[in-house]
Amino acid sequence: MSSRPSFSAPFGERPREGKRDGRLVSRGLVVDAAPQQRARQALRAAERLSRAVVDGLEEGVLVLDANLHPVSWNASVLRILGVTPEQLADVEQLAQAPATMSLRYDSGKPVTPRDNPALRSLRHGAPVRATLHRETETGRERWITILARPIGGAHGTSRRGVVCTFADVTSSVEAARRLREERDRAQHYLEVASTLVVVLDAGGRVELVNRQGCELLGYAEHELVGRDWNETVVPPGDRRDARAVFAQLLAGEQLPAERGETFLLTKAGEERKIAWRNAVVRDATGTVASVLCSGEDVTERRRAEAQLAYLAHHDRLTGLPNRAPLEEQLQRDLARARRTGGSVALVQVGLDNFKLVNDSLGHAAGDAVLSETAQRVAQLTRAGDVIARQGGDEFMLLLDCGAEEAQVVAQLAGDRVMAALEQPFAVAGAEFHIGASIGIALFPGNANNAESLFKHADMAMHQAKRSGGGAVVFYERGAAEARERLSLTSRLRRAIDGDELRLHFQPIYRVEDGVLVAVEALVRWEDPEHGLVPPAGFIPVAEETGLIEGIGSWVVEALCRQASRWAREGFRPRLCFNLSPRQLRQPDLVDSIARTIARHELPPGQFCAELTETAVLSDERRHSSLLDELHEAGLAIAIDDFGSGHSSLARLRDLPVQVLKVDRSFLRRVPEDPGSTAIVAAVLELGTALGMTTVVEGVEDDAQLALLRRHGAPLAQGFLLGRPVPADQLDRSPAPAARA
Repeated sequence: MSSRPSFSAPFGERPREGKRDGRLVSRGLVVDAAPQQRARQALRAAERLSRAVVDGLEEGVLVLDANLHPVSWNASVLRILGVTPEQLADVEQLAQAPATMSLRYDSGKPVTPRDNPALRSLRHGAPVRATLHRETETGRERWITILARPIGGAHGTSRRGVVCTFADVTSSVEAARRLREERDRAQHYLEVASTLVVVLDAGGRVELVNRQGCELLGYAEHELVGRDWNETVVPPGDRRDARAVFAQLLAGEQLPAERGETFLLTKAGEERKIAWRNAVVRDATGTVASVLCSGEDVTERRRAEAQLAYLAHHDRLTGLPNRAPLEEQLQRDLARARRTGGSVALVQVGLDNFKLVNDSLGHAAGDAVLSETAQRVAQLTRAGDVIARQGGDEFMLLLDCGAEEAQVVAQLAGDRVMAALEQPFAVAGAEFHIGASIGIALFPGNANNAESLFKHADMAMHQAKRSGGGAVVFYERGAAEARERLSLTSRLRRAIDGDELRLHFQPIYRVEDGVLVAVEALVRWEDPEHGLVPPAGFIPVAEETGLIEGIGSWVVEALCRQASRWAREGFRPRLCFNLSPRQLRQPDLVDSIARTIARHELPPGQFCAELTETAVLSDERRHSSLLDELHEAGLAIAIDDFGSGHSSLARLRDLPVQVLKVDRSFLRRVPEDPGSTAIVAAVLELGTALGMTTVVEGVEDDAQLALLRRHGAPLAQGFLLGRPVPADQLDRSPAPAARA
């Protein structure tokens, strides 16, 4: 250590030597020293004022001589550096401070005699700024800024020292660190978020965008930050509306709670549909400073929904409307006809010998015939007429006859369709004739509502087929028809009471490994006169006569008895059973089902009630309540034949449904037709998006099953995997066809 500094004192104080009376004696001359004394007094007064000002500063001030020895300081520098006056006075150089004042740069490098701000300022004759930090005795870190300025050095004189100004910026540094940590944490959350997140300032410029947003839009982060959001990614035609919504947010207006959906334009020029949630960020004054926008890319989902909405109302093969929009138009035409006294004709066209085409030339040739039939009939329709495909080889033509004679208009239309279909078809290198059987029902002559009109047109068409085909037949109620219907009803009553009904079970397998996880119970009628009758032969009559309620009760009871037998054997699959539209109107339906299950001491969760899509959505209020009752009773709920009826995805999403059974018609042209394949994939994706387990019906070949496996279909059923069989014939082992 070098010797103690000879001049060390608090800021502005100087040692005095000897006593003076204001006079100087020099070589016997007496000189009046009053002016000099007044000058010294003024100087001391100025020094005291300067000292008072410096001592009152929050910043620390330290004066060092040319050897970097402390000369003067204020109280703040002691507080900031954490030393006593004695410790500071004993310091020979700033860099040789005691351990309590050990200083480091913000980089962590220590301040040393050879590397410190004061020395650099003295050497270079220029101010030097630095940020330092030290650790207190309690272990707390303190951050300090220093500004070192050289003293003297003007007019060729040597520099006399350095003035160092210190400021304790610990609170600012810690606040900045916390802010940085919060920002980093928020940025991390944003980066892992699966949605687009963007923060816009009050001018609509991008302040922050996460990685998901950059990837979605195809921009690098620096290409978006600072740019006007609307000008960069909003399609030109949507910018005006987007700015209006943004202005509402800035004004603090309450926007609707539902997520708004808008399009964004990617860098590649592709439009993506985004569902937004917005929140405003306010400053301390309550003014909106920025807007936080979180957006989910729903492009693919909306496309799938649009495809399904289209499929719900159109036939995939011919592009014609299906029965659903035809029914809607028929209801409107009937209402208008009742008001105006007009008439309506419904024409049903069934191709003759179509099965022969399928069997001899294959399904592709059959599809070609159906497509050409649709084109020929469509060319004959008038403005206002509606042509639809009923399904299979049947087409419907709805004629709004107005004030014209309905029978004349319908006969003319039937004759023209007949003539068009009598022309030969050329398919797959073969030319052949098909022809058609046409049935017609009229309003108000043959029916007074849509349901009766459909039924009577169908009966007339089948009458045309029974007469040999190639004919146009108007509906007429006959005595033979009435007797047959009466006989069927009587025999069906006997079947319910006489133990003629049977349950068959079709297995449902997990696609991934072929494990049997569920069975669907299907009712059959063992008629002593006609043998095994499939559901299509008696269920429609049971629906019309109300006998379906008795059949439904029998099915649940028989299913519970079989479930109990299986449970004793350790076999407990999910048990699916169907509820018909007529059953849904039973006031005690759910209570009856629940009581039967409880009586057999079976868990309700093992049962799944299947309802058709059309039945569920036809009377939303009533059936929504019934679904809630089934759900509260513990049963699972499945929507059957999804895609074949009036789809309303928004309503379907809100129903307590756990299972979506995809209609078998979706698989008919898979995987040969890319469009059909894409539709199946979209339906599977939709099921996942709705949080429902998807069961694909109608799996009939290995290629279809392989496609379902590639697209992650959870469950499947169909003839390839297992036909409906009695309980004792059900194979419970994994399906060989379903194994990967």
